[in-house]
Amino acid sequence: MLALYVAQPVALQRLDLKIYDALLPLRKLSQPSAVPVIIDIDEQSLARYGQWPWPRYLVADLVDRLTQSGVASIGLDIMFAEPDRTSPARMQQDIYRNRGISLEIAGLPAALADFDALFAASLRAAPVVLGAFARYTGEPGGGPQPRPPAMIARGGKDAPPYDQFLPLASGAVLPLPQFFEQAPVGFVNVSPDVDGLVRQIPLLIRFGDAVYPSLALQSLMRALGTDSLRLYTGPDGLFSLAAGNFKVPVSREGYMQVPFQGARHTYRYISAARVLEGTADKTDLGGCIAFVGTSAPGLADIRATPFDRVMPGVEVHAAAIDAMVNGNFVHTPAWAPGAQMLMIAIATCAATLAFGFAGPRVYVPAAVALMGATVLASRQLFMTGLFLSPLYGLLTSLLCGGLLLSVRFWHEEKQKLVLRRAFSRYVSPEVVRQISKRQGDLLAGENRELSILFTDIRGFTSLSESLSPQDVVQLLNRYFTPMTAIVRNRCGTLDKFIGDALMAFWNAPLDVPGHAALAVDAALSMQEQLEALNAEIEESFGIRLAMGAGIHTGQAYVGNMGSDDLINYTLIGDNVNLASRLEGLCKRYGAPVVVSEDTMQGCGETFAFVHLDLLRVKGKTRPVSIYWPMRPGTDEIFQQAMPQWTAARTCYERGAFAEAAAQFAALAARYSGVRLFELYCERSRMLAQSPPPAWDGIWTMEDK
Repeated sequence: MLALYVAQPVALQRLDLKIYDALLPLRKLSQPSAVPVIIDIDEQSLARYGQWPWPRYLVADLVDRLTQSGVASIGLDIMFAEPDRTSPARMQQDIYRNRGISLEIAGLPAALADFDALFAASLRAAPVVLGAFARYTGEPGGGPQPRPPAMIARGGKDAPPYDQFLPLASGAVLPLPQFFEQAPVGFVNVSPDVDGLVRQIPLLIRFGDAVYPSLALQSLMRALGTDSLRLYTGPDGLFSLAAGNFKVPVSREGYMQVPFQGARHTYRYISAARVLEGTADKTDLGGCIAFVGTSAPGLADIRATPFDRVMPGVEVHAAAIDAMVNGNFVHTPAWAPGAQMLMIAIATCAATLAFGFAGPRVYVPAAVALMGATVLASRQLFMTGLFLSPLYGLLTSLLCGGLLLSVRFWHEEKQKLVLRRAFSRYVSPEVVRQISKRQGDLLAGENRELSILFTDIRGFTSLSESLSPQDVVQLLNRYFTPMTAIVRNRCGTLDKFIGDALMAFWNAPLDVPGHAALAVDAALSMQEQLEALNAEIEESFGIRLAMGAGIHTGQAYVGNMGSDDLINYTLIGDNVNLASRLEGLCKRYGAPVVVSEDTMQGCGETFAFVHLDLLRVKGKTRPVSIYWPMRPGTDEIFQQAMPQWTAARTCYERGAFAEAAAQFAALAARYSGVRLFELYCERSRMLAQSPPPAWDGIWTMEDK
């Protein structure tokens, strides 16, 4: 592993970068900085002012407009390396040289004869930074160079020269001398990693005998009104630089990790056409660092980043400014190689102790603890702005553990062979096979009679709209913890959580005597627990929860189900669907728990039951009797109202709807708030107005 770390093969570099990408959201700010703004030469601008490149007088107008809007600086992510061929003076020369025709232009103001001169005049009066591009291969170019900013190096006597490891450009695409004499330049280069994604940019580049800043760094310097940089070096070389009060950690090669905040359009885009027309709001530009670039198809300088494979290159500079202004940095410290080697050594020792000497019960906890500690340490460092990859620690744990477990497995198989040979002397080969191999599977699939429970929080979607995602998670955790404990304490099997719903069953994988009564007891206990829990929930979250529960007892197929990669011990069958439908009836009938007749019969005399209805649920032809279970002694209303309720139900079942409606109305008036009485009153009145042709006392549900 140490050799692999030193060699840094490309495959592991790619894995390292993916880990960095996975950690990057930890550096995401709640709100990106408002300082960078992108002046976009978009399709709207091209449609309004013509194809690119624009005449330099138009670019000069854009610079003038931005300056008048009060921007702190303007970074031009555009190359102005050649004269403007649309200038009248230039056109006269070209036509005469190519066609031998002398072109006379009358009535043109002298100031508009040369668009480059006009642009240079705008640069002189504006806080502009011109874009340049460094070439690292090819023959060195000649000609004049722009004036570099002052570099103030600060370091100890043992510190190497700050520029020793900086990238050296053999040539560059520079603006015309008449432009860079008026405004400083900044290099627009980025540095894609081995997978082609941009995660860092060079803030300093050596060119000729001087060192130049990047476009983003020079734009920050221009906004601060400084023309010097402070460079801090140590025994390993350059480690940070500062412009004004803004200090930026860099690698010794002068690279800055850019902690991108999202995909394209994370930062504000303003169409260049709006700026030229004067319709851009000056409050959106005042004090900002404006980067002029393009996102138009065919013109865009596309860059791939961890968040977006087609990000306009101009937004990379905006992301760098965002990091500098907010102090949101990530960098690999100079001591990272030593820390990585120490991590490999510690992981080797820990894996050897855990997998080489401990028992099988320790394997999984040890692996989780060892790898979890490695990842957690890397995560915590990343949150402080330091990237120390957990990759080599994880690989060490995996390889060490895998090799040691392979050796131990081979040893165990050898011991089994010895065992089989020893027992074969005393018993038959079949008995030996029974001893060596565990027979049967407790979780194999089978048809069983089960009691199936579904619960659901009423109106949880609307309730959760007033809560943040974190509060929703905390609320559900607080709700599910006692509910699952109730299921387990009554010998139930928790199947799954479905959003705010819970599914459980009884009588599998082991036999559970009296499972129907246990399921009903669990549902009633959940309702009782919710009453106590609601006081805490209302205090913490300002809401109260209401829950419905449905239970059905019947045959279902239960066992391991899923794919080759992922399985779950669960159940399927028509009776599972019926249990789910019963839960959905709780709100309709105003009952906290609704059970089927099969469940009621399985409970014996344990609970009191109120017969709610005989109905056909949607998708079923066989009618189902449903009941409201109660603990004995808790149903005071129904103890008092039972004679009148029974009489009203009798009228309803024999089709005397008007008489039934009157009796149900009397019940609803006497016991206000009981949804069941109100439901039957409304239903009886509706049936009295439109009696069914053949009434059999069975109500058909038209929805779920």
